[in-house]
Amino acid sequence: MKIRLWLMFLVFSCLWAPFLAYGAPTPEEVVSRVQEQYDKSGGFKARFRQESRMQTANQGERAEGVLYFQKPCRMRWQYENPPDQKKEIIADGREVWMFIPQDAVVMVYPINQVLRSDLVMRFFSGMGQLSRDFQISWNKPPQSSAVYVVDLFPRKSEPELKRLTLTVNPRTYQLEKLEFTNALGEETRFAFSHMQLNIPLDPKLFTFTPPPGVQVVRDSRG
Repeated sequence: MKIRLWLMFLVFSCLWAPFLAYGAPTPEEVVSRVQEQYDKSGGFKARFRQESRMQTANQGERAEGVLYFQKPCRMRWQYENPPDQKKEIIADGREVWMFIPQDAVVMVYPINQVLRSDLVMRFFSGMGQLSRDFQISWNKPPQSSAVYVVDLFPRKSEPELKRLTLTVNPRTYQLEKLEFTNALGEETRFAFSHMQLNIPLDPKLFTFTPPPGVQVVRDSRG
């Protein structure tokens, strides 16, 4: 999975803060309110569970861990389980580091390479609007006391993002789940819990120093 998608997961996970709903909103209003939470959000911490699989496969990969985010483009994903597949993904605002301890290697990408690649990334960096860049519709009609499930389809064809589905708490407009499918048929799902919103975070969380003996591989395109 390409590194730019990790930033996509991260920023959508940051669209969390209380927001009271009045009346039954349209799917466009739901997305707009979620985006408002992103616009005013700062630092947050949450636990995540991730599942990834091909549409043609019965089973896929599962992982879980902790993520930290600090607006605008700093993040840290700490994959804790399975224990033999631990890894860390850190964005410091200039570069994105993907550290795989069991392989003793860290991949480094210029963040501009990630941000400029498509409309989704431009939104994450504060340069886009979901209602402008996506066609928005209900995944299924909302019911009383049920979550809102909204589908977003890019107006411009994007190989890395065919469909994005947001599951939103109808009372708080917090993002509970994020699912997306790419053109190759790969499905990825994230579920978030134990959210701590608008909290101060140690700047050291968003820096990375390779341990001794770790190979550093840089992608210099950017």
